[in-house]
Amino acid sequence: MTEKQARPTPKPPARVHPNDRGRVEGLNALATLIQGAPQPKTPLSYYTPILIQCTLPHSDPKTVVWQKTNGDVSLIVASGFDRNLQPYGIPYGSFPRLVLAYIITRVMQTGERSIVLSSHFSTFLKEIGYTGNLRGNTRAANSIRSQLLRLLMANFRVEASAGTEEKGVTVGEKIDVARKYALWWDYKNPDQDSLWGSYIEISEEFREAILRAPVPLRTDILKAHRKSPLALDVYMWVSYRLFTMRAAGQESISLGYGRLQEQFGTGISEKDYRTFRSRFKQAFTEVAGHWRPPDSPKSLLNHELNETGLVLYRSPFLIAQPRASQTQEKIQGILERRRFDQETRRRAHQLAGQWDVDYLEKQYFGWIEREGIMPKDASAHFLDFITTHRKRHGENL
Repeated sequence: MTEKQARPTPKPPARVHPNDRGRVEGLNALATLIQGAPQPKTPLSYYTPILIQCTLPHSDPKTVVWQKTNGDVSLIVASGFDRNLQPYGIPYGSFPRLVLAYIITRVMQTGERSIVLSSHFSTFLKEIGYTGNLRGNTRAANSIRSQLLRLLMANFRVEASAGTEEKGVTVGEKIDVARKYALWWDYKNPDQDSLWGSYIEISEEFREAILRAPVPLRTDILKAHRKSPLALDVYMWVSYRLFTMRAAGQESISLGYGRLQEQFGTGISEKDYRTFRSRFKQAFTEVAGHWRPPDSPKSLLNHELNETGLVLYRSPFLIAQPRASQTQEKIQGILERRRFDQETRRRAHQLAGQWDVDYLEKQYFGWIEREGIMPKDASAHFLDFITTHRKRHGENL
């Protein structure tokens, strides 16, 4: 039996479970609300706020464990190991970001956990500008395989903490990208697609994180910034922040360069303040230049870059938005006021036990803003939050 005959048949993608169809459709509708209905000339990709808030490294950290902390949230990435216990390394740079965008986009489009890396993936690589020889034993093909192995074998964990040293809570979640995988290559037949028969099956935890709060992005702008991980991070962050600003009723936000350096994992030393400021200004200017409709040269991103930091003003989204429904307007009103109606607060008092409802309300709005969550029923979501909060503190309800 030849090697080609011995290859197992790739596992077919799972169908969307009937219980998930309404949820996936609802999330797609929410993503459409954020940046509007996609147009044929501007295909959309998606990303997750978890990896926008805490980004992957920009260059190879050359270590087996890597951590990025932003405020109270940390992303911890540990390298996977091969059969000889040699580390694959930590995923870094632009390519893992773009592959994650591809994976997240496929999940958003299908709701499936199994993703075949064949024609769809090859098309995506071409869409984002990888047009070289990606087959056989070429440098480009080897680079893609290496970064895929780093990404799929790595262990991801997100951890958040709140409170004081005397009283508080630490919560964590493992969101490893791949649960199962098959990556084929054939050096003897370089004309064959290097990724023929390859597939990955993402973990349920990662799928849940993706569907929780997808951030829509324009694929052509990802392509324009494919050589700069900092510009990719800035573009994703601006897209996410403009949505949260609108949801919270904020007209502007101001961030100093020290806070921006904490946000973006460039690897530049905190002491090297001027280098970060220069690179950030360059990346932000590039992103602002692409913040425009495809047929217009005028940037629509309202901002100020000065010697102390950035002021980001509410700006138009890149694709026209449909009118929000009455339910969506009600949710947005709650988010803008950051306060629930009296009936919801009365029910919250009944559930809160010894906890102060004003404190819980503040924690809730801070949490959904950080995570980019747009609840379908904000009142019910808040009450569930209180129940979960008390359980995490070991209280019997």
